[in-house]
Amino acid sequence: MPDLSLKRTLASLVLPCLFLSACSTASRNLTKQAAIESRKSLAAGDFQKALDSFKEATKKNPRSKELTENYIRTVEEIKRTADRALGQRDFVRASNIYRVLLNNSAGFGGFAARLTFNKPFLETGLKNCRIGIVDGQAQEDLKMGDFAKVLETHQAALKEYPGDAEWAASYARAVQAIKAAGDKALADQDFVQSGKVYALLLRNFPSFGGLQAAVAFARTDLAGALEVCRDSLTKAGLAEYRKGNLAKAIAVWEGLLSFDPNNAEIRNAVETARTQLNEIIKKK
Repeated sequence: MPDLSLKRTLASLVLPCLFLSACSTASRNLTKQAAIESRKSLAAGDFQKALDSFKEATKKNPRSKELTENYIRTVEEIKRTADRALGQRDFVRASNIYRVLLNNSAGFGGFAARLTFNKPFLETGLKNCRIGIVDGQAQEDLKMGDFAKVLETHQAALKEYPGDAEWAASYARAVQAIKAAGDKALADQDFVQSGKVYALLLRNFPSFGGLQAAVAFARTDLAGALEVCRDSLTKAGLAEYRKGNLAKAIAVWEGLLSFDPNNAEIRNAVETARTQLNEIIKKK
């Protein structure tokens, strides 16, 4: 009897230890496997998959401290990767990474307080990336002379971030650059191009009023410059018309109509000159 009692006592002590040991080994293996899969995904730039590896492992063993620590390190590493991309002005890459973290932030609840960042930080990072992307695209569009697209892109962003000072400053910079392009064209006596720029800015002037960073010109400045373009082209076309250069006169006045399409006087002048030119052609 004493021997049997001793065996039972030993069994009651050994079996739980064996069970705990097995659980501990399983937990370590689960953590190790998740870490291996996550590192592979990080190396491949698949940040969502890197997070998914730990997310799935945590579902199986939510109380593992080792697993949680590895999960936290992975999240922080992804965040640092996004920060580096932002510092290198790789706004698209940074934006994509911040977006992954933001989309998964609800799952960080168990250790969110231990992270070096929070949801507002990610939202700000995304906004800064968007500004960088828009500013970069604006520079390309400015070079191509697609000023309307520059304004449209910024206006769309302002609707997304109403009242935001950084976006307002970005829009103001774009508007000033467009105005400078118009001024240069005017100085070069390219009255068609400058007229198009000033007319575009006048049409969009109501959207400048909400800018916290005010533009350095008034509506009257644009209207006055536009009148110079209009008057110059009207006179230039008339000079060609009087010389009998009907085709040149038409071309000049059509340039004026490209930014002032409702100018009835010039439209009538074009029709008159075109009729006269057709009659001359018929007689030949």
